[in-house]
Amino acid sequence: MSARRHIVLVLSILAVTTVQAQQHSIYSQYIFNLYSVNPAYAGEREGLATGLSYRAQWVGFDGAPTTGEFYAHSPLGNQNMAVGIQVRNDRIGARDNTSFMATYSYKVKVGENARLSFGLSAGMANHTYRWDKLEFAEGSDPLAAESEENVWSPTADFGVMFVSNNAYIGAAVIGVDGGKLLRSELSEARRERLFNFAAGVVIDLGEDFALKPSGLVKLSTDVLQFDAGLGARFFNALWLTGTYRYEFGSVFSAHYYVNDKFHFGYAFDLPSNELLSHQNGTHEIFIGFDLNYYPKKAASPRQF
Repeated sequence: MSARRHIVLVLSILAVTTVQAQQHSIYSQYIFNLYSVNPAYAGEREGLATGLSYRAQWVGFDGAPTTGEFYAHSPLGNQNMAVGIQVRNDRIGARDNTSFMATYSYKVKVGENARLSFGLSAGMANHTYRWDKLEFAEGSDPLAAESEENVWSPTADFGVMFVSNNAYIGAAVIGVDGGKLLRSELSEARRERLFNFAAGVVIDLGEDFALKPSGLVKLSTDVLQFDAGLGARFFNALWLTGTYRYEFGSVFSAHYYVNDKFHFGYAFDLPSNELLSHQNGTHEIFIGFDLNYYPKKAASPRQF
């Protein structure tokens, strides 16, 4: 078996037989799409916010992870409540995971320009296992032969977030349900609960320049991952951000606001570990469109 085929097999078996952080989507541009890490952020733009993103991880590996997402969220008429939808697909090796989520968020005003938001997302997740894509050392595997290839299960996320015009801090539990990933007596693999803690602040240093330090911590049973980033905004339109990702490497991103409605970005992840020599980096693109029908309601969309 070639080295790359072996890597694909290892990735796939780990994905379905153990509890791994890659069960949950990874993003590098979450600072411009906080809804992806915390459902409480729903409705924090000035109206209907929509976005598309695609992430290709470890380019050059056969079977390396990819993630695609579409979302839309908006405040309701009284602006104390918001709703949203999210469709996401994660693929790694022989496993394909697609989720469909709906979100409800309730907001409590705690200052002139600050809110405390509570958000709940719930929906269904589909786990598909393409066992025929794998090569087994002994020709077959009992888990592949005995388990179902297509599994549906309910899933839910919950979050709390404080948001002001220039800062945010929040916590979320992703995968509250802890549902089974396989219907098989040979595996007890379950969806792992992931705890997110995110914070950031915008420091204006002039009319055309600002800095934004930010951070994201992810905790699960056996995993600790954190990002520490610093972004710079130029002319109230262009953000350039550098991020250190613990035990992984660096992330560099650029995000541009064409106007108050349309914005797009690109991120490049460069590992500093043993993966560096075996792949061509990780690439992530993002396109967003906002329909701002509640002017001056929320924090500036050019902040976060």
